Amino acid sequence: METIPKSDCQKIGFIRKTHGVHGELVLEYEQEFEESVAEAERFFLEIDGLLVPFFAAEEGLRFRSAKTVLVTFDWVNTEKYARRLVGSPVYLFNHEIVDEPEEAAISQFLHFCLLDENGKKVGKISAVDDYSGNIVFTVDAEDGEILVPFNEDFLMKLDEKQKTIQLRLPEGLME
Repeated sequence: METIPKSDCQKIGFIRKTHGVHGELVLEYEQEFEESVAEAERFFLEIDGLLVPFFAAEEGLRFRSAKTVLVTFDWVNTEKYARRLVGSPVYLFNHEIVDEPEEAAISQFLHFCLLDENGKKVGKISAVDDYSGNIVFTVDAEDGEILVPFNEDFLMKLDEKQKTIQLRLPEGLME
């Protein structure tokens, strides 16, 4: 019997928990793999150190958030069986990973220093999230954590060497 080498695959997430009583599972994945998950028909779950293929049922993927999808696998139709898969790392073949260069470009701003339009330091970007196509920076500011919407129209200056990004912030955001 031939095994699937992990070097040919990339880990995209893991099985978080069961959902319901008919074998549905919650697959939590890294956000950059959203398109790859959407296009996948087969996933590899690591069970006892081996990658085991599981095929998504027809209409077996229902996206819940930017990082989770409800998945129904062929032949997994009871909660008892599904429960055995919880915690399993999930992989896809390297050639099945869909490149999303825009997502990678947006995540580059993580740990950048955010400056307002006057060049005054607002804080450090601690997270970059995509809410249905709306990019939002979580910024650790002096007065606490703030959420800052990102739009290319707001971008004034980007200095990758200094790791700073200067934005024209919406009026009232800093109040």
